[in-house]
Amino acid sequence: MSLDVMRARVAFRDRAFIDVLDLALRFITVHVRLYARVALVVLVPAVAVTYAVASVAGWVVGWVVAFALAFAAQVPFTVLASRVVFQEEVRAREVLRGAIGDLPRILVMRLLWTGAIVLSGLLLIVPAGWVATDFGFTSEVMLLERAPIGQAFARSNRVASSSLPDAMLGLLFAVAVPLLGVLLAEVGGRQLIGDLFQFRAPASAFIEGGSLLALLGWFMVVPYVATARFFVYLNVRTRVEGWDVQTRFAALASRAELAEAA
Repeated sequence: MSLDVMRARVAFRDRAFIDVLDLALRFITVHVRLYARVALVVLVPAVAVTYAVASVAGWVVGWVVAFALAFAAQVPFTVLASRVVFQEEVRAREVLRGAIGDLPRILVMRLLWTGAIVLSGLLLIVPAGWVATDFGFTSEVMLLERAPIGQAFARSNRVASSSLPDAMLGLLFAVAVPLLGVLLAEVGGRQLIGDLFQFRAPASAFIEGGSLLALLGWFMVVPYVATARFFVYLNVRTRVEGWDVQTRFAALASRAELAEAA
């Protein structure tokens, strides 16, 4: 994908991390129909498959499946966010087609990424958190810059190293938000079902090891996590590569041309 910052539909400027999270939320709100279409195709089957596996094999296996499917489910939403930012017309069908084409190599990368984290944690030579942070933008690099796996790891290392605090906050965000989604869906959902609708609430995930409500909370935050991480990546590149300066100079040049024409 061509990253034409001059034609982007989002203003590039150096933002604080909390402002990036706010931008991602507002971005999803503006393009909620596109996100809803992709979510219907991606998240509903993911919840159904995970719940079916958990019902048969238990919640330990169910959460392993949920973890893997959440990684896979982020790909379409990263593709969606990138295309909405850099392209004029975006269709959910084309986003899904592109995500399916990218999914195999993203999954291979994720396996290597997870293996590197586990190995670093076992050897205690390099902290696992540092490895996860350093290679945390690999998916974005592969999807946006069409880089092969090896180059994507190296590129992610350079991007993360150029703004380590944002990279670390991005990792913490990606870990904390799904857990928060599970907690809110479990506690809030049970109260809503029991107190408001006067139905019998399902068994607590804290007792059974999992529940349908917990799965809904886990997967419902996937679009936000993927979009926010994408914008964190763009924000780091804006800061390092001066995209905000480029767009300002382009705007000034455009105004000068219009003034001369007038």
